[in-house]
Amino acid sequence: MAIKPITGGVLVPACSPCDTQDRFLETEFAVLLEQALKKPLDGAYLCGGTGDGMKMRLEERKAASEIGIALCHKQNKAALVQVGAFTMRDSLELAEHAAASGADGVSSVPLPGASHGQQMQYYRALAKAAGIPVILYYMPQPGVNFSLENVLETLTIPGVTGVKSSTNDFFFTQQLIAEKPAGCAVFNGKDEYLAPAVFHGADGGIGMWATVFPAAYAGIYHAAKAGDYTRAFDLQKTLNALCVIVMRKGLLQSFACILHELGMHDRVFRAPAPQYDAAFAKDFFAKARPLVEKLISVS
Repeated sequence: MAIKPITGGVLVPACSPCDTQDRFLETEFAVLLEQALKKPLDGAYLCGGTGDGMKMRLEERKAASEIGIALCHKQNKAALVQVGAFTMRDSLELAEHAAASGADGVSSVPLPGASHGQQMQYYRALAKAAGIPVILYYMPQPGVNFSLENVLETLTIPGVTGVKSSTNDFFFTQQLIAEKPAGCAVFNGKDEYLAPAVFHGADGGIGMWATVFPAAYAGIYHAAKAGDYTRAFDLQKTLNALCVIVMRKGLLQSFACILHELGMHDRVFRAPAPQYDAAFAKDFFAKARPLVEKLISVS
C-alpha cells in the first residue's frame, strides 16, 4: 500500500490494553482501535504516551504496530508509529520494523539524557533507518528540554517532516507554527489548546481525549479549521472544564474511569501507574459526569 502523507488532521492515540501482569492484550487492542477508526478521524498514533509504549516490551510494541497499521490501512487511514525508546538501538530497531510493516511514518520522543548534538545524530539515524517520514515529538520534561532553535534545527534534517508539540507553553507552539521549515506539519499535542492552536495555523492534533471523545475532539479541530469560533470554543470550553477536574483528581485514573464507563478495557497504563478503584470512580463522576456525557453526545 502506498504511504499516506501525514500532513495534518486528527490522529487518535491508540491505547495499549494490558492484563494485571501488564502483558499486552492484542485482541483488546484491536477492538479499541477498530472502534476509534470508525469515527471521523484521519488515522492513529501507535505506542505513544497514551499507548504506554515506553513501558511495553519491544516484541509487544512490534505486535501493536503490526495490528495497528493493518487496521488503519483497512479503513484507508494513516498509521504513525511512536518508536522512541530508552536506547538508540531499540528506537532504530522499532523504526525499521514499523517501516517494514507498512507504517506511513514514525515519530519519536527525544533520546533520554542526550544533548542537542546527540539528538541531531539520533534523528538523522532514525530518518535513515526508517526511510519514511519522521515526526518529532516535542514534550518538555526533566533532562529533555530544548530551545526553539534546537527544535527548528532538527526539523531541517532530511526525512523529518513535522513535529508534535506537547508543551504547556502555547507561545512556543505558535513560534513553531510561524517559523517551521516549509512543508513541515505541526501537530498540537496539548488537548487544552487544540482550538487556538488550529486557529493559529496548526495542521492537526494528536491527543489522548480523541480516544474517548473522538467526535468532540474532531469537532473542535474541524470547527477551528473552518473558522467557526463559536462551535470550536464551546467544545473546547467543555473539554477544558473536564480537564480541570481530571488534573485535580489524577489524569491516568480519570481516563481509565471514562474508558470503563464507555464499556472499554480500562487497564491501559502499566505499573507503577496508579489505578482507580470504586471510591475514586464515585468521587470523580460526582463532579465530572455532566461534562463526560456532554462530550460523549457530540455528533
